[in-house]
Amino acid sequence: MGLLLVAGCGAPAPPASPAPPSVLRLDLANGPDRPLPTEVRLPGGGGRHPLLVFVHGYTCHVAEYTDLLDHWAKAGFAVAAPTFPYTHGAAAKLDIMDLLKQPADVTAVIDALLARAEQPGDPLHGRLDPARIAAGGHSLGGMTTVGALGRWRDPRLKAGIVLAGSARDVGTGFQGEPAPLLFVHGLGDRVVTIDQGRAAYEAVPWPKAFLTLPLGTHRNPFMFPSDPDWARVADATTDFLRWRLTGDSSARTRLTALGPDFDDRLG
Repeated sequence: MGLLLVAGCGAPAPPASPAPPSVLRLDLANGPDRPLPTEVRLPGGGGRHPLLVFVHGYTCHVAEYTDLLDHWAKAGFAVAAPTFPYTHGAAAKLDIMDLLKQPADVTAVIDALLARAEQPGDPLHGRLDPARIAAGGHSLGGMTTVGALGRWRDPRLKAGIVLAGSARDVGTGFQGEPAPLLFVHGLGDRVVTIDQGRAAYEAVPWPKAFLTLPLGTHRNPFMFPSDPDWARVADATTDFLRWRLTGDSSARTRLTALGPDFDDRLG
């Protein structure tokens, strides 16, 4: 109960916007050899918004998640989606173990965005709330998220979303202040099995939840609105963010109503 009260204190729910979000394309980097071109989706209207940094999967492109990113932005969240240098689909040199450097890239992106948000005249000026930040990702991006809340903890992260991810190679050394996590995984995932996702979930010492998609595969529920589970993923992740970053009690009620596929240990 105390965690929920802290999460909601002084944090009004972001207003939903039916209008398409505006998209900024920023040339960010984490040093000279780690370019991080980043798309930032901003909800319509002014004011400060909670920030979600989203990490794409291995050999994937940010564009493949456009519908999900837009869904979150229309719900009132600023969404930053970097392209990571050695794990995206068009990388000249692919390196799956660059995963171990990506949590620090998440921190670098947050640093850059918050700095710009303090600069008068910048398109991000006054648009981001530094006290309400979450990370999320799909597949290797989910593993990156686990790392950013564990071994490479960024203390500004208040929540995490792990889509078809695990703790492979990043470990489960969760540390720092509690940051609730939502895991979403398909039973039909043959790339990162649901058992791997559950193992990471069970290791989380904080409030947490696990949504099982009985028909879900590794990619389709997160990339394609035509997939029967896509809307469920979009709505559940949005309600989780609303609960954790804005203290929205109605969002918490909707999560509870997800039924037997939702292992609810959020408290």
